[in-house]
Amino acid sequence: MLVGRTRELDVLNSSFRQMLEGKGNILFLTGEAGLGKTTLVHEWWKTAVPDSAIYAEAACSIPIGNVDVGRLEALQPWADIVVQLETHSEKDKKKFDVKKLIHDAAPSWAWAIPFVGDIAHAAVETHRLAKEQRGESETNLNASNQQQVFQQYVNLLTKISETTPLVILLDDMHWADASSTNLLFYLSRQINEKKILVIATYRPDDAIAANKGEGHPIVQVKNEILRYGGKECSLSYLDRTAISELLIKTFPEYKTDDTFERWLLNISDGNSLFVAQFIKTLREDNWLTDYGKFVGQYENITVPPSALAVVEERTRRLDRETCELLRYATAEGEEFTSYVLARLRNAEPLELLKELRRAESEGIVRKIGSSRLYANQTTTVFGFSHALFHQALYDGLLDEEKEVLHRRCFDILKTEWDRLAGTNSRTNSLASKLLTHAEKCGEIETAAEIALEAAHVAWSKFGNVEALEMIENTCRLANIAGSPIPEMKRRHILGEAMLLKARIQNLRGNFDIALQSSAEAVAHFQSTKETTQMLSAMNQKADVLRYKSAFSESLSVAQEVLAIAEKNDDTRGIAGALNTIAILHAQLGKYDEAFTIQTRCLQVAESIGDMHKISGSLNNLGIMYAHSGKVAEALEYYHRSMAIRESLGHRWEVALSLNNIGGILCDHLHEFDNALGYFTRSIEIYEALGDRRDICLPLTGIGTVKYNLGEYDEALAYHRRSLEAAEAVGYQFGMCSALLNMGIVYRVQGDFTNSRSTIERVQSIGREYNIQWGEAQAECELGLINEAESALLDDAGKAAKMKGAVDLLEKGIATLRDMKYNIYKDYEKDLARIKNNSLFLEGEGKGEGEK
Repeated sequence: MLVGRTRELDVLNSSFRQMLEGKGNILFLTGEAGLGKTTLVHEWWKTAVPDSAIYAEAACSIPIGNVDVGRLEALQPWADIVVQLETHSEKDKKKFDVKKLIHDAAPSWAWAIPFVGDIAHAAVETHRLAKEQRGESETNLNASNQQQVFQQYVNLLTKISETTPLVILLDDMHWADASSTNLLFYLSRQINEKKILVIATYRPDDAIAANKGEGHPIVQVKNEILRYGGKECSLSYLDRTAISELLIKTFPEYKTDDTFERWLLNISDGNSLFVAQFIKTLREDNWLTDYGKFVGQYENITVPPSALAVVEERTRRLDRETCELLRYATAEGEEFTSYVLARLRNAEPLELLKELRRAESEGIVRKIGSSRLYANQTTTVFGFSHALFHQALYDGLLDEEKEVLHRRCFDILKTEWDRLAGTNSRTNSLASKLLTHAEKCGEIETAAEIALEAAHVAWSKFGNVEALEMIENTCRLANIAGSPIPEMKRRHILGEAMLLKARIQNLRGNFDIALQSSAEAVAHFQSTKETTQMLSAMNQKADVLRYKSAFSESLSVAQEVLAIAEKNDDTRGIAGALNTIAILHAQLGKYDEAFTIQTRCLQVAESIGDMHKISGSLNNLGIMYAHSGKVAEALEYYHRSMAIRESLGHRWEVALSLNNIGGILCDHLHEFDNALGYFTRSIEIYEALGDRRDICLPLTGIGTVKYNLGEYDEALAYHRRSLEAAEAVGYQFGMCSALLNMGIVYRVQGDFTNSRSTIERVQSIGREYNIQWGEAQAECELGLINEAESALLDDAGKAAKMKGAVDLLEKGIATLRDMKYNIYKDYEKDLARIKNNSLFLEGEGKGEGEK
């Protein structure tokens, strides 16, 4: 029943009309619990001419126990929307066919449709392979980064909206995962000219208090969306007029009672849930007649202190069977399924549905209308009409009842989890609910294992925030005091969790956390005597040290890995160590040694068919070919490496390959537009991964493209962004590259002061961190600055500057030549030009005469 919402309805109707005209938007409905945000949308939709559009909704999962379930369910609300849209398409395929649209344009979302997901993935892959065998080209539709996943979803909604307008409700976004929030933001940038209206509800107070007081990302995302045309409607509290309207709708023969209405307003603060439910209680207790007339004394009535207290009283008044049924349902969550509830109650499905219809008539639950598959069976999904009903009913269970119900939920969901082994259908939604029940019933080992697997799943689906959340849950479960997990198993789980955390944090540029995590992983695997995993963790540690420019320490760890691997005849460990050692030699300017070691690494990797190591070796050999000026070989090796990386779905490595190919196209082939495309794709992947470390590389690449096109201000802007990214994570290699390029641009612009100070920073970093190419190129660039500055001096000053330029260039070139760093040839041309300058020759002659 809707009252007092004229303003809010006007906003909804206006947004809906604009959407029908092709002006889509995001509308935020905000307000505290009990104000009726969800009810408002449901009641509005009943009057919004539903035949003119399709409506779908999803609610973010509420916390259960110690687990913020919603925060762990990467993209689950949007996946639930897909399921509802698929249900619509099944009813009327003349309008649109979701399965076909996903197959054609959004294969990364096939997992969202139960059962069909794996078939769709397989169909897409079979179709691609068949075209390859016929020699036909095929665009790879499988996403390689989160942005592509997002774009595929936008494309799916766009295709549907071209046939029929769409209205989507995302409820309780203050409980949403970070990826779902980011997808909302991404969609907002492309919705303006589409027939799509997205309504997002959240509670501001809960959003601000989320994440241990740091706030939920929905707050910042909302503010950004509002800046670009989004809308917000904050629900107001009911006033006296609205309360009077509610009483009239409840009691058609109600006579206005100012005192009673003011009293209701005063005790409820205008909270609509409080008022609506408390009126029912007053009627049942005979404080109100059938006509809504208040009888009795106000001071004799026990006033509930909150909306929750009102709801608790309402649930206590349910008949025993309905109350028991709904309490059982709360164990599964705010949303529950007839499949699980039937097994909790040992009830026949038809009898159960009859009882649920009674609960619907009481306004406590509602049929959501979507279905999920359990044991290859479809099942109806229900939800509590308000989170407070779920809370009140769950809190009404005895501790022993909760334990039994969570055990039975665990058994049901664990069976489903095991059934889905080896498929793409083990979602984080299922995992988060399963680990919650596992923990509740004391299955700590299983809970920890599921959390760890879910972390890997989230990471594979571009949800790095959700992956780290799952890792934290893994560690929390494994470290529970008096843990029932056998010690060796516990250590193994923690080792795997820390190794994944190290990899993620290394990519995010959090080197200190990554170093600590990799060290912890090494210690755990040492204690379990798992040599292969220990070597992997040690290699990860060496990699982090390399990015921290601690080259000696990194080389020491890598050599230790090689020695242990050779002693244990661990071929994969040998390949990993050789790869790290080769990279370190290259960064130290020892290209001959690096090439020999990397070639051996490739041979070892090929002998065991390790495609990951093969792709890495090909990429690194490409780098060495590029530095030695063998452009064709470099480009060939880069492309071979990227093809393998794409087939493996290794997104970070693909981004690196794209950057390297862009470098060849820019620096050697001068195909600037093509290079720009590669650098841009690389940045997109790094941004999707949350990589704050290597993103500096393609940013520098774009800066170099802009420099070559003569767009110096834009070039500086990109190099500054690159420098900021590298400085933020302490990536000295990236800092050298960005600063070097900035110094070159300053010099060409005639800003010699900034050019010199910038290049001197490169020289200083190169010396401190043993980055030889950086120090050597800085010396060459300082020589060129001397040459440029000489034009501002008299003849004597010019000659001295030119002499200094020659000395610096000769020193830098000698180092670069020894490193076989092919760029020395460019500097040799500069050196020859300066030496042929008449002022330099004249200065040299004077010097010889004096001697």
